Amino acid sequence: MANKSLKPKIPKPVDDEARSIESEELKREVADTLEKGVTFSDDEHTEYEMLCGYKDSDGVLHKTYTIREMTGRDEEAISKPEVKQNPTKAINVLLSRCVLSIGTLERKSFQSNDWMKIIQSLYSGDQDVMLMQLRKLSISDEIEVQHTCPNCKAKLRTILSVDELEIIPFKGETVIPFTLTRGYRDKKGVVHTEGTMRLANGLDREILTPLAKKNLARANTVLLTRLCKFNDGTYIDEDVMANLTVKDREYLNGILNDNAFGYDLSVDVECDQCGETFRGSLNMVNFLR
Repeated sequence: MANKSLKPKIPKPVDDEARSIESEELKREVADTLEKGVTFSDDEHTEYEMLCGYKDSDGVLHKTYTIREMTGRDEEAISKPEVKQNPTKAINVLLSRCVLSIGTLERKSFQSNDWMKIIQSLYSGDQDVMLMQLRKLSISDEIEVQHTCPNCKAKLRTILSVDELEIIPFKGETVIPFTLTRGYRDKKGVVHTEGTMRLANGLDREILTPLAKKNLARANTVLLTRLCKFNDGTYIDEDVMANLTVKDREYLNGILNDNAFGYDLSVDVECDQCGETFRGSLNMVNFLR
């Protein structure tokens, strides 16, 4: 059943004059390439499973999706400077263009901005599963990554298969309770310790990525502020979160890490120069190349 609150509408074509305007260019990041007369293989009709799924405003959980191959227009959309400088924004733009349906919700029935909001609201683990499937359809099931050996500093090139990567299952909860050790003491002297934390989604990642490049601790503050709520309704802003003890913040980060799901982006790497074995990491940008 379609999300009634989003009032689905079929996007109207954009004329040539409007395409020359920068604001309209941004809207075209999620424009429907099917309107350009592009056709695809039967892969676009294959349903794939999400790990958690998308729950609409009516409480209906949608756990499947269909997806099409990338085109040159998609590459152009994620190569724009304002998109390219934020890799996680590029992921949202790409998925909003290539994911054709989520459960019974069809992309063509929504305005592009509303479909983008649905994509951004998907949990990060589900987005990564979609992105990996998109890469397999559009490029290859092999990924080339580069690491630097921590022992001899040799530059290493590793070829991985998508199927080699472990998928961490969804643990069943998207909102997790917490009890802080010290908590937050407000101006009246009342201490607040109990609350809930939701899992991070695509919009959270998009907002956090540019912040993390400048100040990782500040990015962590913003993330925890977005995800956490106190049970008694006490408002959590960045000042509240920044004033929590390091121990309480580490506790919250631990909850987030313990409940993360999706692809495990860490891999074992062996240096072919000195024999050193170390744990390397990937990021989702590798899957776009």
